Amino acid sequence: MRNSAPATTSVESSHSRQPAVGRRRLWQLEAVRGIAALYVLLYHTSNNYLGLNHVIWALPFRFGLEAVLVFFVLSGFVISYSHPGSADKADNFRNYFIKRLRRIYPIFILSLALAYGISCLNARSWAPLHISGLLGNVFMLQNSPAQPGVSFLPFDKNAPLWSLAYEWWFYMLFYPINRFVPRSLQKFVVIALSLIGMGVNLIYPNAPSWYLVFFIIWWWGVELAHEFRESGNISFFGQRWMFALFALPFCWYAVIAFQWWRHGHQLPFNNYPLFDLRHFLMTPLLIILVLAWKRARFVGFDSTLGRFQWLGGISYAIYVFHFPLICDLRLFGGRGTIFYLDLVLRIALAFALAWLAEGIFQKWINRITAPLLKPNRTEIKLGRATA
Repeated sequence: MRNSAPATTSVESSHSRQPAVGRRRLWQLEAVRGIAALYVLLYHTSNNYLGLNHVIWALPFRFGLEAVLVFFVLSGFVISYSHPGSADKADNFRNYFIKRLRRIYPIFILSLALAYGISCLNARSWAPLHISGLLGNVFMLQNSPAQPGVSFLPFDKNAPLWSLAYEWWFYMLFYPINRFVPRSLQKFVVIALSLIGMGVNLIYPNAPSWYLVFFIIWWWGVELAHEFRESGNISFFGQRWMFALFALPFCWYAVIAFQWWRHGHQLPFNNYPLFDLRHFLMTPLLIILVLAWKRARFVGFDSTLGRFQWLGGISYAIYVFHFPLICDLRLFGGRGTIFYLDLVLRIALAFALAWLAEGIFQKWINRITAPLLKPNRTEIKLGRATA
């Protein structure tokens, strides 16, 4: 969802030896990321703006979480695929940190300003600014209200921002594991971290533990990239360990959900513990769907999801901008034709701002921060060889 390939090791160049079909699959990831962002927008439009969350025919638009899971897996895949773990090819941590920082934070800060600006516009005055909540978001400590132990909610009710904190800490955990843990052991280290998070949350629920809990979901994308880089393919057999490891958190939350039900507690679809159970049920199902579709040579992809490739490049900004624009901004209001015209204008504004942010602002950020990046070992060796 929110990745940029490292400047010194692009996906295409570092894997030019892969067959054309391999490179095409990477192109397809842009389309999947674009449709996932569009789906989240439609999810919030249906449930929050139009209030159709209890209407049967709007059921297909109630699975916003599953779209976020797609983002997580794609993010893990792209970061791993474009960031080799060997010491001579990998970015040093300084470069890695700067690249992640400049990809996440500039547009994230714009989304905070946008949400607050809309609050001020609606109030026709300066809206209250909750400094503690703002700082909690700036330091990526926010979490979904669906989880127990939330200290900081997404700033100014910009709901999708909860997942950015997860994404950021997944990035920070990825580097040391990818760099220093043997590849054959990495998935076991990650599931151990997830289980530690689950255990801590039983005693003292807190945001950092939740980040650990769901790290294994993001890491599945890493494991897919490992297999694809090494063999040019992904398969059920190659992912057998991940399917097995996912049974642990799934059973954990299935037992918790059963205990809640047995003691007469409600089990809301979008709240703990079903919210968490959905993570570990739907992720394997999504992987199975992808692998099954791959066996069918992705028949029909070009005429369906493939048409959304153009959205991939602005998907991050759409994701973080759309909620305050669609759900909070007041333009015309009213009902009937004006109500739907208002919605069309909001969506158009979300796409326009996303294009400006990704197509102009982000490129400017990349340009002015490029001098901060230092060459890695491979580049130094090449420089010496050609000097």
